Amino acid sequence: MQFVIAIDIGTTSTKVLAVQPDMIVRAQHQVYYPTHFPQPGYAEQDAVEILQAVLTGVETVVNRLPPTPLTVVLSSAMHSLLAVDKEGQALSGIITWADTRSTQQARELQERGLAEELHRQTGTPIHPMSPLCKLMWLRQHQPALFAQAFKFISIKEFIVFHLTGKFCVDYSIASATGLFDIHKLQWHSEALNQAGISTEQLSDPVPITHRVPVVHSAFLRSTQLILGASDGCLAQWGSNALAPGKMTITVGTSGAVRRMATRAVFDAQGRLFNYILNDDVTITGGATNNGTAVLDWFARELADTSTPVSDWMEQVVKVPAGSEGLLALPFLQGERAPFYNPDARGVFFNVAMHHTRLHFAKALLESICYELKWIAESVEDVCGPSETILVSGGITHFPSWVQLLADVVNRSVIVSSQHDASALGAARLAFQVLRVSVTAAEEQEKIFRPQAINAEVYQHGFQHFKRLYTAVAPYFSDSKRG
Repeated sequence: MQFVIAIDIGTTSTKVLAVQPDMIVRAQHQVYYPTHFPQPGYAEQDAVEILQAVLTGVETVVNRLPPTPLTVVLSSAMHSLLAVDKEGQALSGIITWADTRSTQQARELQERGLAEELHRQTGTPIHPMSPLCKLMWLRQHQPALFAQAFKFISIKEFIVFHLTGKFCVDYSIASATGLFDIHKLQWHSEALNQAGISTEQLSDPVPITHRVPVVHSAFLRSTQLILGASDGCLAQWGSNALAPGKMTITVGTSGAVRRMATRAVFDAQGRLFNYILNDDVTITGGATNNGTAVLDWFARELADTSTPVSDWMEQVVKVPAGSEGLLALPFLQGERAPFYNPDARGVFFNVAMHHTRLHFAKALLESICYELKWIAESVEDVCGPSETILVSGGITHFPSWVQLLADVVNRSVIVSSQHDASALGAARLAFQVLRVSVTAAEEQEKIFRPQAINAEVYQHGFQHFKRLYTAVAPYFSDSKRG
């Protein structure tokens, strides 16, 4: 039996799956790690800590398998930036997608009229999530580190280097940097000029099918590593959504709404990204910064953390739809799609004496779903109506939350797998590269249909949500200026 070791390097954890050609997961392991917020607007992680999580996860899974040829394939979160020296040692923390310190740099690109063309050529909206903006910030605020760095890479490239000794990046991860021309498949000269770097300071871009031998791991020595793609693009594949008319909604630490396209789809309003999967497929969509990270904050700071999340969720869903008038904006980490406002913040509105802690939690759940609906509308504005909506990510562990999402979007949604969609997409890619036929058994799908009474409440709630954001948006930036 041949196994693929699919590694998904996420924001909260790394998940490692051993997958058979019939797509049965034979073994799996998950290793968690923290994100650090050293000051407002900063979100950093430790590259060595994540590398160790990958190695621990892989070794644990490999030890559960019989001796057999293995191939490793990678999926990874996007938009991270790390400065390294010639030996690949980290000179900085990983600046993650959630970091908004480069808000002013993003604003400068917009004010100078460069944002639209950079977005069109690179596929990445101008926003502090983008490594382009992060590099501009580093050059201005940490010039000594900027000058010292041999290369600027993502966490995925850091893992690849420490397994193979090669600085290379797949087109998919590169297409989420704001530095890569998705039409010419090369680093974009104007973006590099704005960042103040050269191509030599970046990894060599290669296809997602590129293979490199593993040389720096005792338990994987001589194993082939397939670079793979970004977690968002691979989640589309792992959800069996590489067909027109299939829309995916993924909710984990953050969230995203995606559709497959056979070419880059440019949105004149600048709401959508275009990230490369392979030569034929681009994934278009929009992302929210605020998924389960918001719930983690609420549980940690405002709720009884001794209560298991599953029990807490079951109590929350008993609150009537609409949270009895309480409305939330969940933008604790700023926001990406559809309005790309890093200054946005959280709001609770219409608070009354009868509102309890459970009402506040329910309003947050509803607000995350409202934001996903807003992004979904933007995707369908450009790509056309969706015939099917598939849901993946951490949300699938909470059926009551999936039902709430169905009620908010007022559409049936499908959950088809409890395993990580990005890792399964990576496994499918690997088997394709290896020319191994995938004979997956038909998955058991669970369909969540909207409840008419709740859907009507949420139709009005969604309009209030959009009006509330529009009304308070000018005050977010004003409050930052003091």
